[in-house]
Amino acid sequence: MLSSCGATGSGSGGAPVSRGPTTIVKGSTPVQLYSHIARQVRGCWFNPSSPVLTKHVFRGEAGAATTGANATRIIIYDETPDRRRGLKAFSIDFEPVRGGTKINVKNQRLPYALGQKLVADVGYWAQGGPNCDGPVQASGGPRGSVSGPRVTQ
Repeated sequence: MLSSCGATGSGSGGAPVSRGPTTIVKGSTPVQLYSHIARQVRGCWFNPSSPVLTKHVFRGEAGAATTGANATRIIIYDETPDRRRGLKAFSIDFEPVRGGTKINVKNQRLPYALGQKLVADVGYWAQGGPNCDGPVQASGGPRGSVSGPRVTQ
């Protein structure tokens, strides 16, 4: 749910962003948005010098959507002790809609506060946000990956 990120107004290049349980970015294809957001996820959440996600694995798929299946997505998995992917923790799906792309974000396993931060980051980047600073965040939130109860947003 990206409505909490204040996704209104226009993004990069004047692309309008709608508010709701998902975000719709006009004038951008799923692959264009995937490309921008995947770079930000890798550079910000998995940055070796200051990672937000330290116990997780990135997996991305960028391709044309096929009938009945969305092939453009980012999935963050829990990392297993042998450094492989475990259970799905967080996902970002990019779906073509008339005139743009619908972005669906879902937190499956991350602690609520961390999940909210990641959702806000995705909303910021969907609007064309160019850096890791993202939207203003509440202080005192957890930094880094921690185990917590399963949370669905």
